[in-house]
Amino acid sequence: MSMRGGLALKFCAGVVALMTIAGQAYAACTPIPQEKIGFQLYNMLGAMIPKSQMAAAVAGGPVVISAVTLDATFARLHAIGFRNMEGLGDRLPAPRPAYQALLIKNGLAQIGSHRPLDGARWNAILDEAMALGQKNIGAPGFGEPGIGSLKDTLATAANLNRFGAAAAAKGLTLYVHNHDEEIKTKDPYDLAHDGHPRPVSAWEIVAANTDPRLVHFEVDVHWTRIGFGLDHFPDVLAFLRAHRDRIAFLHVKDTTADGQITDLGRGTTNWPAVFAAAGPQIRYYIWEYDDDPDPFRSAQIAYHYLRCQK
Repeated sequence: MSMRGGLALKFCAGVVALMTIAGQAYAACTPIPQEKIGFQLYNMLGAMIPKSQMAAAVAGGPVVISAVTLDATFARLHAIGFRNMEGLGDRLPAPRPAYQALLIKNGLAQIGSHRPLDGARWNAILDEAMALGQKNIGAPGFGEPGIGSLKDTLATAANLNRFGAAAAAKGLTLYVHNHDEEIKTKDPYDLAHDGHPRPVSAWEIVAANTDPRLVHFEVDVHWTRIGFGLDHFPDVLAFLRAHRDRIAFLHVKDTTADGQITDLGRGTTNWPAVFAAAGPQIRYYIWEYDDDPDPFRSAQIAYHYLRCQK
Protein backbone atom coordinates (compact mmCIF):
# COMPACT_ATOMS: atom_id res chain seq x y z
CA MET A 1 0.00 0.00 0.00
CA SER A 2 1.31 3.47 -0.85
CA MET A 3 1.95 6.04 1.87
CA ARG A 4 -0.82 8.20 0.38
CA GLY A 5 -3.24 5.29 0.54
CA GLY A 6 -2.29 4.55 4.13
CA LEU A 7 -2.86 8.14 5.17
CA ALA A 8 -6.23 8.17 3.43
CA LEU A 9 -7.32 5.07 5.28
CA LYS A 10 -6.11 6.51 8.55
CA PHE A 11 -8.14 9.67 7.94
CA CYS A 12 -11.24 7.77 6.87
CA ALA A 13 -11.06 5.63 10.00
CA GLY A 14 -12.05 8.76 11.93
CA VAL A 15 -15.19 9.29 9.87
CA VAL A 16 -18.48 8.30 11.42
CA ALA A 17 -20.77 7.09 8.65
CA LEU A 18 -24.14 8.05 10.14
CA MET A 19 -25.41 9.56 13.33
CA THR A 20 -28.75 10.62 14.77
CA ILE A 21 -29.35 13.78 16.80
CA ALA A 22 -32.77 14.73 18.12
CA GLY A 23 -34.30 12.01 15.96
CA GLN A 24 -32.90 13.32 12.66
CA ALA A 25 -30.48 11.43 10.43
CA TYR A 26 -27.28 13.31 9.75
CA ALA A 27 -24.77 12.89 6.97
CA ALA A 28 -21.37 11.38 7.64
CA CYS A 29 -19.22 13.38 10.02
CA THR A 30 -15.54 13.67 10.85
CA PRO A 31 -14.78 14.26 14.53
CA ILE A 32 -12.80 17.50 14.88
CA PRO A 33 -10.69 18.00 18.03
CA GLN A 34 -12.28 20.42 20.48
CA GLU A 35 -9.23 22.67 20.42
CA LYS A 36 -9.64 23.25 16.67
CA ILE A 37 -13.34 24.15 16.75
CA GLY A 38 -14.49 27.75 16.97
CA PHE A 39 -17.54 29.92 16.42
CA GLN A 40 -17.94 33.33 14.81
CA LEU A 41 -19.51 35.75 17.30
CA TYR A 42 -21.53 37.19 14.41
CA ASN A 43 -23.72 34.05 14.61
CA MET A 44 -25.04 35.14 17.97
CA LEU A 45 -26.14 38.68 17.09
CA GLY A 46 -29.79 37.66 16.91
CA ALA A 47 -29.62 36.63 20.55
CA MET A 48 -27.63 39.66 21.72
CA ILE A 49 -29.00 42.83 20.11
CA PRO A 50 -32.45 44.23 19.26
CA LYS A 51 -33.81 43.64 15.78
CA SER A 52 -33.65 47.38 15.17
CA GLN A 53 -29.85 47.21 15.29
CA MET A 54 -29.44 44.13 13.09
CA ALA A 55 -29.25 45.91 9.73
CA ALA A 56 -26.33 48.08 10.86
CA ALA A 57 -24.61 45.11 12.47
CA VAL A 58 -24.99 42.92 9.37
CA ALA A 59 -23.51 45.75 7.31
CA GLY A 60 -20.39 45.54 9.46
CA GLY A 61 -20.95 48.64 11.52
CA PRO A 62 -20.01 49.04 15.19
CA VAL A 63 -22.06 46.94 17.59
CA VAL A 64 -22.44 47.68 21.31
CA ILE A 65 -23.36 44.73 23.52
CA SER A 66 -23.78 44.94 27.28
CA ALA A 67 -21.40 43.09 29.58
CA VAL A 68 -24.34 41.14 31.04
CA THR A 69 -25.40 39.92 27.60
CA LEU A 70 -21.87 39.04 26.54
CA ASP A 71 -21.27 37.18 29.79
CA ALA A 72 -24.44 35.11 29.39
CA THR A 73 -23.69 34.38 25.73
CA PHE A 74 -20.10 33.32 26.39
CA ALA A 75 -21.21 31.13 29.31
CA ARG A 76 -23.79 29.28 27.21
CA LEU A 77 -21.36 28.68 24.35
CA HIS A 78 -18.73 27.37 26.74
CA ALA A 79 -21.33 25.03 28.25
CA ILE A 80 -22.08 23.68 24.77
CA GLY A 81 -18.39 22.86 24.37
CA PHE A 82 -16.83 25.75 22.45
CA ARG A 83 -13.44 27.02 23.61
CA ASN A 84 -12.47 29.27 20.68
CA MET A 85 -14.14 32.31 19.16
CA GLU A 86 -13.62 34.52 16.13
CA GLY A 87 -14.44 38.14 16.85
CA LEU A 88 -16.76 40.27 14.76
CA GLY A 89 -17.29 43.73 13.45
CA ASP A 90 -15.66 47.05 12.83
CA ARG A 91 -14.81 47.45 16.53
CA LEU A 92 -15.04 45.41 19.71
CA PRO A 93 -18.62 45.25 21.03
CA ALA A 94 -17.44 46.32 24.51
CA PRO A 95 -14.35 48.06 25.97
CA ARG A 96 -11.35 45.76 25.58
CA PRO A 97 -10.56 45.22 29.30
CA ALA A 98 -14.15 44.21 30.10
CA TYR A 99 -14.46 42.15 26.90
CA GLN A 100 -11.20 40.32 27.61
CA ALA A 101 -12.17 39.68 31.23
CA LEU A 102 -15.42 38.07 30.10
CA LEU A 103 -13.58 35.81 27.65
CA ILE A 104 -11.21 34.68 30.38
CA LYS A 105 -14.02 34.23 32.90
CA ASN A 106 -15.90 31.97 30.49
CA GLY A 107 -12.94 29.95 29.26
CA LEU A 108 -12.94 31.27 25.70
CA ALA A 109 -10.00 32.34 23.55
CA GLN A 110 -10.40 34.84 20.73
CA ILE A 111 -8.27 33.09 18.11
CA GLY A 112 -8.98 35.52 15.29
CA SER A 113 -11.29 38.32 14.22
CA HIS A 114 -12.86 39.99 11.22
CA ARG A 115 -11.54 43.54 11.27
CA PRO A 116 -11.45 46.15 8.51
CA LEU A 117 -8.37 46.48 6.30
CA ASP A 118 -8.06 50.15 7.22
CA GLY A 119 -4.57 51.56 6.75
CA ALA A 120 -5.17 54.44 9.15
CA ARG A 121 -6.25 52.09 11.95
CA TRP A 122 -4.22 48.99 11.12
CA ASN A 123 -1.52 49.41 13.77
CA ALA A 124 -4.15 50.00 16.45
CA ILE A 125 -6.10 46.94 15.25
CA LEU A 126 -2.93 44.83 15.43
CA ASP A 127 -2.10 46.13 18.91
CA GLU A 128 -5.61 45.29 20.10
CA ALA A 129 -5.33 41.76 18.69
CA MET A 130 -2.02 41.28 20.48
CA ALA A 131 -3.51 42.55 23.74
CA LEU A 132 -6.30 39.99 23.39
CA GLY A 133 -3.74 37.22 22.96
CA GLN A 134 -4.59 36.54 19.31
CA LYS A 135 -2.09 34.92 16.97
CA ASN A 136 -4.22 35.65 13.91
CA ILE A 137 -5.88 38.74 12.53
CA GLY A 138 -8.56 38.35 9.89
CA ALA A 139 -10.60 40.47 7.52
CA PRO A 140 -14.13 39.80 6.21
CA GLY A 141 -13.05 40.42 2.61
CA PHE A 142 -10.01 41.18 0.47
CA GLY A 143 -10.11 44.96 0.93
CA GLU A 144 -9.64 47.85 -1.48
CA PRO A 145 -9.60 48.61 -4.33
CA GLY A 146 -11.54 45.38 -4.80
CA ILE A 147 -11.83 42.90 -7.65
CA GLY A 148 -13.76 44.90 -10.24
CA SER A 149 -10.98 44.58 -12.80
CA LEU A 150 -7.67 42.74 -13.16
CA LYS A 151 -5.85 45.97 -12.35
CA ASP A 152 -7.86 46.35 -9.14
CA THR A 153 -7.38 42.70 -8.18
CA LEU A 154 -3.61 43.00 -8.56
CA ALA A 155 -3.62 46.22 -6.53
CA THR A 156 -5.71 44.49 -3.85
CA ALA A 157 -3.12 41.69 -3.68
CA ALA A 158 -0.33 44.25 -3.30
CA ASN A 159 -2.23 45.93 -0.46
CA LEU A 160 -2.73 42.58 1.28
CA ASN A 161 1.02 41.97 1.16
CA ARG A 162 1.53 45.29 2.97
CA PHE A 163 -1.13 44.55 5.58
CA GLY A 164 0.32 41.07 6.03
CA ALA A 165 3.85 42.37 6.45
CA ALA A 166 2.72 44.79 9.17
CA ALA A 167 0.89 41.95 10.94
CA ALA A 168 3.87 39.60 10.67
CA ALA A 169 6.15 42.26 12.13
CA LYS A 170 4.05 42.03 15.30
CA GLY A 171 3.91 38.24 15.32
CA LEU A 172 0.41 37.98 13.83
CA THR A 173 -0.87 36.01 10.84
CA LEU A 174 -3.16 37.84 8.41
CA TYR A 175 -6.00 35.87 6.86
CA VAL A 176 -8.81 36.98 4.57
CA HIS A 177 -12.31 35.58 4.11
CA ASN A 178 -14.10 35.04 0.81
CA HIS A 179 -17.67 35.24 -0.40
CA ASP A 180 -18.98 33.99 -3.73
CA GLU A 181 -17.79 36.96 -5.79
CA GLU A 182 -14.10 36.14 -5.30
CA ILE A 183 -14.82 32.76 -6.93
CA LYS A 184 -17.25 33.94 -9.61
CA THR A 185 -15.25 36.96 -10.77
CA LYS A 186 -12.78 35.95 -13.47
CA ASP A 187 -10.23 37.80 -15.56
CA PRO A 188 -7.87 36.65 -18.32
CA TYR A 189 -4.63 35.83 -16.51
CA ASP A 190 -1.54 33.75 -17.28
CA LEU A 191 -1.63 31.70 -14.10
CA ALA A 192 0.29 28.81 -15.70
CA HIS A 193 3.03 31.16 -17.00
CA ASP A 194 2.78 29.58 -20.44
CA GLY A 195 1.99 32.74 -22.39
CA HIS A 196 -1.71 31.89 -22.71
CA PRO A 197 -4.04 33.91 -20.43
CA ARG A 198 -7.15 32.01 -19.38
CA PRO A 199 -10.14 32.99 -17.21
CA VAL A 200 -8.93 32.82 -13.60
CA SER A 201 -10.89 33.63 -10.45
CA ALA A 202 -10.07 36.73 -8.43
CA TRP A 203 -9.36 34.42 -5.45
CA GLU A 204 -6.66 32.59 -7.41
CA ILE A 205 -5.18 35.79 -8.82
CA VAL A 206 -4.91 37.26 -5.32
CA ALA A 207 -3.36 34.03 -4.04
CA ALA A 208 -0.84 34.00 -6.89
CA ASN A 209 0.20 37.59 -6.18
CA THR A 210 0.48 37.50 -2.39
CA ASP A 211 3.36 36.22 -0.31
CA PRO A 212 2.34 32.89 1.27
CA ARG A 213 4.33 33.86 4.35
CA LEU A 214 2.24 37.01 4.81
CA VAL A 215 -1.27 36.31 3.52
CA HIS A 216 -3.41 33.30 4.39
CA PHE A 217 -6.99 32.43 3.55
CA GLU A 218 -10.15 31.51 5.41
CA VAL A 219 -12.36 29.64 2.98
CA ASP A 220 -16.07 30.00 3.61
CA VAL A 221 -17.38 26.68 2.36
CA HIS A 222 -20.94 27.89 1.80
CA TRP A 223 -19.94 30.91 -0.26
CA THR A 224 -17.35 28.89 -2.14
CA ARG A 225 -20.06 26.40 -3.10
CA ILE A 226 -22.30 29.27 -4.26
CA GLY A 227 -19.40 30.70 -6.24
CA PHE A 228 -18.70 27.47 -8.10
CA GLY A 229 -22.39 26.52 -8.37
CA LEU A 230 -24.17 23.99 -6.20
CA ASP A 231 -23.92 21.33 -8.90
CA HIS A 232 -20.13 21.71 -9.06
CA PHE A 233 -19.14 20.23 -5.71
CA PRO A 234 -16.19 18.28 -7.22
CA ASP A 235 -14.77 21.64 -8.32
CA VAL A 236 -14.95 22.86 -4.72
CA LEU A 237 -12.98 19.82 -3.56
CA ALA A 238 -10.40 20.28 -6.33
CA PHE A 239 -10.05 23.95 -5.35
CA LEU A 240 -9.42 23.03 -1.71
CA ARG A 241 -6.84 20.40 -2.65
CA ALA A 242 -5.04 22.74 -5.03
CA HIS A 243 -4.75 25.56 -2.50
CA ARG A 244 -4.50 23.76 0.83
CA ASP A 245 -1.03 25.26 1.42
CA ARG A 246 -2.65 28.73 1.56
CA ILE A 247 -5.78 27.85 3.53
CA ALA A 248 -5.42 28.23 7.30
CA PHE A 249 -9.08 28.38 8.38
CA LEU A 250 -12.44 27.09 7.24
CA HIS A 251 -15.80 28.70 7.83
CA VAL A 252 -18.01 25.65 8.19
CA LYS A 253 -21.44 26.73 7.07
CA ASP A 254 -23.95 24.30 5.60
CA THR A 255 -26.03 24.81 2.46
CA THR A 256 -29.50 23.65 1.46
CA ALA A 257 -30.36 22.29 -1.98
CA ASP A 258 -31.61 25.75 -3.01
CA GLY A 259 -28.52 27.61 -1.76
CA GLN A 260 -29.69 28.82 1.64
CA ILE A 261 -27.71 28.55 4.87
CA THR A 262 -28.83 25.90 7.33
CA ASP A 263 -27.73 24.08 10.45
CA LEU A 264 -24.46 22.23 10.21
CA GLY A 265 -24.89 18.62 9.15
CA ARG A 266 -28.45 19.20 7.95
CA GLY A 267 -27.61 20.55 4.52
CA THR A 268 -26.17 19.13 1.33
CA THR A 269 -22.45 19.58 1.98
CA ASN A 270 -20.35 16.43 2.26
CA TRP A 271 -18.23 17.60 5.18
CA PRO A 272 -15.88 14.61 5.43
CA ALA A 273 -14.98 15.17 1.78
CA VAL A 274 -14.45 18.90 2.43
CA PHE A 275 -12.25 18.29 5.46
CA ALA A 276 -10.19 15.66 3.65
CA ALA A 277 -9.71 17.94 0.64
CA ALA A 278 -8.77 20.97 2.75
CA GLY A 279 -6.04 18.98 4.48
CA PRO A 280 -4.71 18.45 7.99
CA GLN A 281 -3.03 21.86 8.21
CA ILE A 282 -6.32 23.68 8.93
CA ARG A 283 -5.83 25.57 12.18
CA TYR A 284 -9.47 26.16 13.07
CA TYR A 285 -12.86 25.00 11.85
CA ILE A 286 -15.08 27.98 12.61
CA TRP A 287 -18.83 27.49 12.60
CA GLU A 288 -20.76 30.36 11.02
CA TYR A 289 -24.46 30.83 10.30
CA ASP A 290 -25.48 34.21 8.87
CA ASP A 291 -28.70 35.64 10.33
CA ASP A 292 -29.30 32.53 12.43
CA PRO A 293 -32.98 32.35 13.51
CA ASP A 294 -32.18 30.34 16.66
CA PRO A 295 -28.50 30.89 17.52
CA PHE A 296 -28.08 28.79 20.66
CA ARG A 297 -29.94 25.82 19.21
CA SER A 298 -27.84 26.04 16.05
CA ALA A 299 -24.66 26.37 18.12
CA GLN A 300 -25.42 23.12 19.90
CA ILE A 301 -26.24 21.35 16.65
CA ALA A 302 -23.02 22.63 15.07
CA TYR A 303 -20.77 21.67 17.96
CA HIS A 304 -22.28 18.20 18.27
CA TYR A 305 -21.92 17.65 14.55
CA LEU A 306 -18.27 18.70 14.50
CA ARG A 307 -17.54 16.39 17.42
CA CYS A 308 -19.77 13.59 16.03
CA GLN A 309 -21.72 13.57 19.27
CA LYS A 310 -25.34 12.56 19.80
